Amino acid sequence: MIPIGKTTARWMTLRYALALTLIALGTLAGFIMTERVIGQHERMLEVVNVSGRQRMLSQRTAFLVERLKTAADPAIRMELGRQLSETTDMFEAAHHRLSGRAGAEEGPPLGPPPQNLFFSGPDPLDPVVADHIAALRRVIAAASAGRAPDAAEANHITAQALGPLLERLERMVTLYQEEGEAGFQTLHRLGLAALLITLLILVVEALAIFRPMTSQVRRQFADILRMAETIERANATLEQQVRERTAELHAAKTAAEQAHRAKSRFLAHASHDLQQPLQAIGMFTGMLERQPQSGKAAALLTDLKAAQRSMRDLLNAILDISKLESGVVTPKSVALPLSPLLDQLEAEFAGQAEAKGLRMRAVPTNAVVRSDPALLERIVRNLIANAIRYTETGGVLVGCRTRGEMLWIEVYDTGRGIAEPDRRRIFEEFVQLDRPDRDRSEGIGLGLAIVERLARLLGHPVTVRSVEGCGTVFAVGVPLAE
Repeated sequence: MIPIGKTTARWMTLRYALALTLIALGTLAGFIMTERVIGQHERMLEVVNVSGRQRMLSQRTAFLVERLKTAADPAIRMELGRQLSETTDMFEAAHHRLSGRAGAEEGPPLGPPPQNLFFSGPDPLDPVVADHIAALRRVIAAASAGRAPDAAEANHITAQALGPLLERLERMVTLYQEEGEAGFQTLHRLGLAALLITLLILVVEALAIFRPMTSQVRRQFADILRMAETIERANATLEQQVRERTAELHAAKTAAEQAHRAKSRFLAHASHDLQQPLQAIGMFTGMLERQPQSGKAAALLTDLKAAQRSMRDLLNAILDISKLESGVVTPKSVALPLSPLLDQLEAEFAGQAEAKGLRMRAVPTNAVVRSDPALLERIVRNLIANAIRYTETGGVLVGCRTRGEMLWIEVYDTGRGIAEPDRRRIFEEFVQLDRPDRDRSEGIGLGLAIVERLARLLGHPVTVRSVEGCGTVFAVGVPLAE
């Protein structure tokens, strides 16, 4: 991203936030005015509805009073009185709503009325309506008793309802309409003003905010394009360098692999020639053993035999590693009973374990697995030799455990155990855990490396479990024969 400066970015952000705030305020004002228009319209409709109903009720009261004047049957008078009472109640409730004095049972008030129409002025409407309602109540009282209304009062009610009162009610409706229309006009002007202000804000934003921002973005894009061109040129140069270095590394890797394979092939094919001097040393050592020896010569002969054994083990381990790395070892899997193999190894290592004061035992088994006999024997042999080498007290146990379609050959020892960080490292070449008291002639750290390579060649998984101070369990998984 191209930097544009903290001050410029802060100022542009402030202007943008201010513009958004003004737009939000204009939108809120428009919403409020719209709600006011809707409320005004609803109130006006309700006023027109109620005032229109009041005019209709005024005319209905005049009609019922006229019928009462001509009714001769008391029962008819009583029924007309009941109808007149209901009409009068509705007329009075409408008057209370229009004048702003409505109770909870009469509905919400619609006042205050315009220009104090009901309570002040030269000719207020409220007293006229109150007198009219009082006259109606007296007519209703007479009708409820079955009597005819007073003729003068009935004529006054009719004349009032169809004359001055009706005109006053119509004037009231007109005033309400004029007030509503004036409110509409005011809100219309305010809405137009809000629209103009919002448009003005948008124009100011376009000139003061978005135009500079667009210019800044164009400058940034130009800088980005220049940087992209520079990076592209650098990438082209870098890719060429990478190709050259890759070719050099590939050539060096190929040469190293060829040298490594040549070394491995040399060691694999030269094993006979390398072992001949050791065999000659062994022969000469045997001849010396048959000669009379002094005490000092016998000790030297013992050291010579130990050095010969260490050299032979080292050479055999190096040759095994070389053979595995050169690819000359090809496994041949067959159905292999484990019992003869374990019996042989138990007999072979029993004396070595006894010489260290250890117990060596292999648990009998009838299992038959599928593997290469020689390579599997070498794996188990190395695991047992490693267990005896690193165990000072206790013993070594070899047993088998079936899990699914795999048989796990497990070698238990009661040695010092292996720390968690060392459990992968022990399978590397020439890795020996720190043991100051161990005889260095016992090995150079290739036994487990050979085990790992042989197991990988055969496709047999190898695991290790250990508890420091208690012992270790090495296990190799071999598929069961079908």
